[in-house]
Amino acid sequence: MGIGNLVKNISRNQWLLFALLSAAVFMSACQPASEPSKLKTNPDASHTAEVTSATAMPRAPLTQEVYIWQRQWRPASQTALVQSQGVFQGLRILALQAHPKPNGADIWFEVAVNHAWLQADPRPKIAVIRLDGQFVHLNDEQVIRKISQVLTDWQAKGTHIAGVEIDHDSASSKLPAYRDFLKKLKAQLPADLKLSITALPAWLNSADFPALLTNIDELVLQIHSVSDPRLGLFDAAQGWQWVQQLSKISTVPYLIALPAYGSAVISTASGYKVESETPLRDQLNDPHAVEELMADPQLLQAFVHKLQSRTDAKIKGIIWFRLPLEGDKRVWPLDTLIAVAQQGKLAAKIELVISSDNDTQTTLATENKTKNQEILKPQLFQLSLINRGNIAGEIPATLSLAGQACSGYDAQNGYRVIQKNGLLVWQWRADNTAALAPTDTAPSATNMPMPQPNKDTQKHMLNPGGQKVIGWARCESLYLQGIYAP
Repeated sequence: MGIGNLVKNISRNQWLLFALLSAAVFMSACQPASEPSKLKTNPDASHTAEVTSATAMPRAPLTQEVYIWQRQWRPASQTALVQSQGVFQGLRILALQAHPKPNGADIWFEVAVNHAWLQADPRPKIAVIRLDGQFVHLNDEQVIRKISQVLTDWQAKGTHIAGVEIDHDSASSKLPAYRDFLKKLKAQLPADLKLSITALPAWLNSADFPALLTNIDELVLQIHSVSDPRLGLFDAAQGWQWVQQLSKISTVPYLIALPAYGSAVISTASGYKVESETPLRDQLNDPHAVEELMADPQLLQAFVHKLQSRTDAKIKGIIWFRLPLEGDKRVWPLDTLIAVAQQGKLAAKIELVISSDNDTQTTLATENKTKNQEILKPQLFQLSLINRGNIAGEIPATLSLAGQACSGYDAQNGYRVIQKNGLLVWQWRADNTAALAPTDTAPSATNMPMPQPNKDTQKHMLNPGGQKVIGWARCESLYLQGIYAP
């Protein structure tokens, strides 16, 4: 065979092979798709498909609601309702509260909510019934009757609610009796009202807890408390363990209640006590026995971010305790709560305000800028630190001011003032730490000292919206000297 014929035969064979391959591809494309059962014969392929599907369809962000826990409604309540509408999707409103009274009838307190303000708010509302955990036993018929009266009253006033939440910190040993109460209550509630309950983390270890879920529609896990003052008001690591534990147990949808408030821990002869709803400090003679704890916004913001990555489909959302009102000193400002909930920027903005009868000038801000602004007209000047940010910030250790023809000056609230190189220098007193240290005889249940870092923080930090007067000076002129960088 010659070279020319060989080339022709190869070329002819290549075209024949190409034609056969093209036909095979065409016939394969025309075949019906494989049945689902056949696709699952390959476990790896099935797993890949599930992961791809989960990645392609991420879960929607958790809903965020807020508790309204004030017993006295005032104009600030309406303001907070309006300002929070775009952030929180639901309201949980304290409606009725019961306390046991030794040797007498139980104390019932019905909150006089402003129904006009509630009706103007379009968000779903749940009425919360608070039953004190100190009840030896619940009078089922009496409690159900009281709840029915409140619901009838709200309905008559035109306030529509989506459900009822029972907040009862029952001992784990009493969960069977609590389950029986919930069964009776559920049977008497209108069919269109869902029944929610709050749950303590301690219940998760009880064999009676799963049965409690058979009579409710929804669960709220409270993971904020003071179990150990050294850990503060919220322990993120422990809280996450509780969430994971609940995800394995719960048979109903659930939400996580998070703190946006503060409490006082009081050291007594019998151990630590928490001052929250009931005032306790009036019973004390030693002011150093009181320790103020505040939930850490940055810690909670990180925890919310972690919750948003949840894998359990039963977790519905987050509920914040509680809606801040202007003048409430034991709760975050509303802008702090909004920033935490929306994963916004958290920052302090400490400013020094020099004020007189004729004028007020802000001369110090957290920006790293010189603010040398002379104030004319000799006056008695007052110096105040103000935090215009949305998170607590550290107060400056030193403030140097240039004063002309100063005839007097003084410092207060932890500062001292000295003259140095022609300047008036306000200094945070170094001996404050020693003065604030707990006494060696301070009793505790575990013989542990009160958490000194928290005490230092309360004295050195300025809360959002907080103001601290640090002194005064009588001068012809007074202005900040140099650059302040916190």
